[in-house]
Amino acid sequence: MEAPSLLEDIRFGYGPLAGRTPGQGGIDPDRVLAQLAAPDASAATWDRPPLAKRWNLIEIYAQDRKAGLLRQGAKEADPRSRKLIQIEEEDAQSFISRPAVAQCGFRERLVNFWANRITVAASGQILRHLIQSYRDEAIRPHVTGRLTEMLKATLWHPAMQTYLTQTQSVGPNSKLGKRQGKGLNENLAREFLELHTMGSGYSQEDVTELARLLAGMKNDAEGPRVEDNRAEPGRKTILGTSYDPGRDEIDRLVETVARRPETARATAFFMARHFIADAPPEDLVATMAQAYLDHDTDLTALYRAMLTHKSARSRERQKLRTPHELVVASLRLTGLTGLETGLRGFRKEGMKLIDRLKIMGQPVYLPARPDGWPEVSEAWLTPPMVSARVDWSIDLGRAVGERADPVAMADFALGDLASPILRRAVAGAEQRWEGVTVLLSSPDFSRR
Repeated sequence: MEAPSLLEDIRFGYGPLAGRTPGQGGIDPDRVLAQLAAPDASAATWDRPPLAKRWNLIEIYAQDRKAGLLRQGAKEADPRSRKLIQIEEEDAQSFISRPAVAQCGFRERLVNFWANRITVAASGQILRHLIQSYRDEAIRPHVTGRLTEMLKATLWHPAMQTYLTQTQSVGPNSKLGKRQGKGLNENLAREFLELHTMGSGYSQEDVTELARLLAGMKNDAEGPRVEDNRAEPGRKTILGTSYDPGRDEIDRLVETVARRPETARATAFFMARHFIADAPPEDLVATMAQAYLDHDTDLTALYRAMLTHKSARSRERQKLRTPHELVVASLRLTGLTGLETGLRGFRKEGMKLIDRLKIMGQPVYLPARPDGWPEVSEAWLTPPMVSARVDWSIDLGRAVGERADPVAMADFALGDLASPILRRAVAGAEQRWEGVTVLLSSPDFSRR
């Protein structure tokens, strides 16, 4: 597989990877997409326990936690509970280290884009143990497929159902609803239409009817299903189409919504805003939306439409790297994985990358809202966030400066995209580590 060009790596990946010679030229859509077709060389290294292997550990952990056996220093807890805690810590580390070493930065960017677009946050004890499975099993396998299949996978994943409290939704006229007086929870229905797909073109009645259709959904160790005692009986009319109760009908609804022109436009807009500009060109969004519809929700067609547009080839980099993207790009440039310990410039226990991201405003797997992390630059430029970015650049500069050539590093990181001002500042630094810090904290490096 030919290595991506520098501009491809910066705009559509996480920046150049130390030790790899960049491809030549600007943006080549075929070369970028070829990365997605190639085997994922790092898949085995970062293979995380699948959902099927987590259920038993989650059950044991919940029992120990309820019994108060997970307190600091308690020895009575089941070792499998401790194992789950270790898995959770490794899950969080993989969010940083996997893209830091990935040969295909574009794939990792896509995984994180879609996981943010169809958000689940690790905002509770159970969710913390489900979220990596959500990303690995509901998002990652579908980034080169059809959005229809990704939407089905995310809708049915227990992380999504837990996050948006779908497990609490009961059909008012179901057996359980009549017996206990319970009713609908509209969270998943609303966010599916508003945030995951259409964004517009639906009514409150559509939301309520969709909530009626989704009532009774469940996915646990026994697998995905609709529970008869919670399902709302009768037909539901959503966006002008009628649906009967049952899993197959829910999937049919997903297919219908995925093919709507509103979904095409919303999907195209959010992708263009993520990769190209905070306010993407209207003709780009329209072209991408049409490609999506013409190819029956195929995401690779959507990517190609974006990659072939003139805005993708522009040398002007309008997007600001998020804290996660900045940290990963810094690691790739300096040849680090994020797992190192004992580096001078950091505390002896290591770089504490998870803490770093929290200080920068992006705690791992914890977006504050169901619409995910912000996709616009201004959201990441508060004074404390900017200060934290500079602190990261200083510490990393101190850690690698003794063995670095900051001038060569600037050339490798940015090539002729580096401004004359940055080149002079890096070359004029009194010490090597200062030159590295100037590079890592510069607006040039922060832009993609």
